[in-house]
Amino acid sequence: MQKKWLSACVLSCISFFTDAYCIDNWACFEKIQNGLKLEYWLSNKQPYPITSTLEVTTKNLKSDNATNSRYSETRVLGPLARVRVLSLRPISQNRPVRTYEDFFWTPGIQNSVHNNAYRYALPYAQNSSFRLVQGVNGSFSHQGASRYAFDFAMPEGTAVHAARDGQVIDLQESHNKGGASRRYAKYANFVTLLHDDGTTGDYYHLRKNGVAVSLGDHIKRRQLLGYSGNTGFSSLPHLHFAVYQAKSHGKYQSVPIKFEQDDN
Repeated sequence: MQKKWLSACVLSCISFFTDAYCIDNWACFEKIQNGLKLEYWLSNKQPYPITSTLEVTTKNLKSDNATNSRYSETRVLGPLARVRVLSLRPISQNRPVRTYEDFFWTPGIQNSVHNNAYRYALPYAQNSSFRLVQGVNGSFSHQGASRYAFDFAMPEGTAVHAARDGQVIDLQESHNKGGASRRYAKYANFVTLLHDDGTTGDYYHLRKNGVAVSLGDHIKRRQLLGYSGNTGFSSLPHLHFAVYQAKSHGKYQSVPIKFEQDDN
């Protein structure tokens, strides 16, 4: 879940001002000028951890420790946290100063250490069986960030269950579009769980109004999450399941997992 914002700003002669920008009421940054001092703050508006990156390209500005044209600051922000990440001052007061900001965020803890000993439950009802239509390194879409994802073909309306304990930190169930093109990706319905090791579990392509949990709920392994569908970037009715590790710059990477019935 990559989020990005870009702006160009010129500092004025005002002795004090504050600019703030937030994305989806999750991640925010503030730019505060007080006299000649310019500070940047990152904040998290949600009661779940996020990884946030701010990049600032500058002209005629220096930090307390260095003189660079570009500064990159990444922080893991705890629930409702707000931290100062950068302080700048003019190099020369006789020349104009300029700043350009790039802002990114993703849920979860950067480079969290996945518990590789954990054996996941299959993400559907016990005593059920569904065909795996795309697995690890699948040529259709399981490359890069989703390399270690699993797609289970199942009729729309099939019950989807949690593969691991976690807390619901994000969900969507309002969409009814889907198709075999990435242009449909933004229409996926899903549930995201935060695990106790800082990774997240994603359950994608749920049907419209097919979520059976609420934000903030603490979910137990094998608890009902919702019902499968065919929304988003989807070529057939199925459930996409993967476990992800947050990265900087709004990026994320799936991690290898084992299901409880695996022998290896």
